[in-house]
Amino acid sequence: MMEYAAIHHQPFSSDAYSYDGRTVHIKIRTKKGDANQISLIWGDPYEYNVGRWSANELPMRKIAATEMHDYWFAEVVPPFRRLQYAFVVTDHQEDIFFGSSGVCPYNEKTLETIHFYFKLPFVHEADTFQAPEWVKSTVWYQIFPERFANGREDLSPENVLPWGSKDPDVNDFFGGDLQGIVDKLDYLEDLGVNGIYVTPIFSAPSNHKYDTLDYYFIDPHFGDPELFRTLVSQLHRRGMRIMLDAVFNHIGSASPQWQDVVKNGAQSRYKDWFHIHSFPVKEGNYDRFAFTPDMPKLNTANPEVQRYLLDIALYWIREFDIDGWRLDVANEVDHAFWKTFRQAVSAEKPDLYILGEIWHSAEPWLRGDEFHAVMNYPFTEPMIEYFADRAIPASRMAHRVN
Repeated sequence: MMEYAAIHHQPFSSDAYSYDGRTVHIKIRTKKGDANQISLIWGDPYEYNVGRWSANELPMRKIAATEMHDYWFAEVVPPFRRLQYAFVVTDHQEDIFFGSSGVCPYNEKTLETIHFYFKLPFVHEADTFQAPEWVKSTVWYQIFPERFANGREDLSPENVLPWGSKDPDVNDFFGGDLQGIVDKLDYLEDLGVNGIYVTPIFSAPSNHKYDTLDYYFIDPHFGDPELFRTLVSQLHRRGMRIMLDAVFNHIGSASPQWQDVVKNGAQSRYKDWFHIHSFPVKEGNYDRFAFTPDMPKLNTANPEVQRYLLDIALYWIREFDIDGWRLDVANEVDHAFWKTFRQAVSAEKPDLYILGEIWHSAEPWLRGDEFHAVMNYPFTEPMIEYFADRAIPASRMAHRVN
């Protein structure tokens, strides 16, 4: 007998969605090895013939398996862009009907009970997930500027270390800069790279720059606007793209906004820019990234903060023609802000790429109104464990990827 509790399908999700504004993709999950065959019963909810609903039957294809589950897939093109559907699941012993009311007996009465079916009321092209075409053929290379190449020693900080003199640490500097990236473009192009993702380049005291002081200024140890403009233009001349790192979840504690709060407390004009529990501010009474005191968390529900961050996002598109934003700690920022962000940057540059840093299942951010993609660490981890560390067998890697 089948394990009914293992059967799962969620409409309006990655189990049922518009693929291109006309075509609908449908998926269902069953216990591994349970089902021999699954048929999709589908049709237009309003189409009847001699008093009976006009249904179609389509065999589904098993597309993936894990240690515990099988996944089945079908593709349909509803002629009127409306869809009503359910499943007939078959094993060696029985056929069952699975619809919006769960598992039901497979018989004529069930098939004719319309409220047992899942619905996609209308397949809207406007609601269909879309990503820029150019990204699909882009090979990205991530650059941590301080560690990539020192192209201009005159830009290096006073405490710079000789390149390669020691293993890098969290607090040391080797003098990498934007000129170093410009100097290595032939090397990167020879590797087959056609997209550069640069971690934060904005002014900040650290070597990693995720503790931003001012989002409008390039860190002076990396270069200046003209040098960055040169980098972008040379990349574009080669048919290459560039994506910057937006740190909008938090800001550096040395930033003017946070320092104003430290100085003026509850009287600061920026007090509502952050999540502060009491005044005066001290370590432990405000929200921050993880438990890092020098990264106070921004209140992205605040209209002033929203305008500030959106203006920054648009500035780097307008002034330098960047091709993408990678969004740091994106899972800790509210969805309402990211929806507004998507509308703003897409209106400015329709083929701009939006990549979110999500460390886990990312479906809520990938419904077509927020991000084009995520960094997909759950995919990366089994790749590293199998190909690099040889810590898991191929079967385990395949199951995790599926």
